[in-house]
Amino acid sequence: MRYLNPSDALELVPQPLAIVTAGDPDRPWERGGMAAAWVSRVSWTPPLVAVAMARERYTYRLVRKYGGFVVHVVSRRFLKMALEVFGSLSGAAVDKFEVAGVKPARAEAVTAPVIPGAPVVIECRFVGEYEVGDHVLVVGEAVRAYSQPGEEPVVWYDSSAAEIRKLTG
Repeated sequence: MRYLNPSDALELVPQPLAIVTAGDPDRPWERGGMAAAWVSRVSWTPPLVAVAMARERYTYRLVRKYGGFVVHVVSRRFLKMALEVFGSLSGAAVDKFEVAGVKPARAEAVTAPVIPGAPVVIECRFVGEYEVGDHVLVVGEAVRAYSQPGEEPVVWYDSSAAEIRKLTG
């Protein structure tokens, strides 16, 4: 047995990789999104989803302002966009959708942009938030969901970062 620093051990826990979007899809300076690996179902009834966000994130401010968000599960086809645009740039400074070459669609049940063609899309109505260390756990009720069959979700854990960088060039 080898003992690990608890923080190092947590980096080995697999997480789904997602792009979380919020805001008005028709207004470039009122929409945004972020790559997120800390996304989880937290309730069966009602179906609740939690996303850990840094309070200073532009996406967090948009979730609070518009009362909803959309979780897009990332497949290999969306990996480069997730890491290089939604995971690296500030939505307060650039329109990430424009940089990614994506014309967002309008979510059906909440006010938020949808990335067309994402493998799994879950529209969430904001229900609460909880302080958790250096992040805020944002909780939403999944009110609408749809998928594009045939694409497998990417699973992220920190030691996979080098392999993912090879895939994205």
